[in-house]
Amino acid sequence: MVVYVLWWQLYDKVEIWGVYSSIEEAEKQIPDDVEKDYEYEGFHIEEFELNDFV
Repeated sequence: MVVYVLWWQLYDKVEIWGVYSSIEEAEKQIPDDVEKDYEYEGFHIEEFELNDFV
């Protein structure tokens, strides 16, 4: 199973905004006033593979 984590960082402050099943869902949660280049604004989306057998 793959999940996408939306997080925001400003220097050493990090906030997890949510875990989503698709990258599109994660992108919808980024505020509307943030430009298309959301990484410049401190937002990041990371893909993680979850292993069901751990």
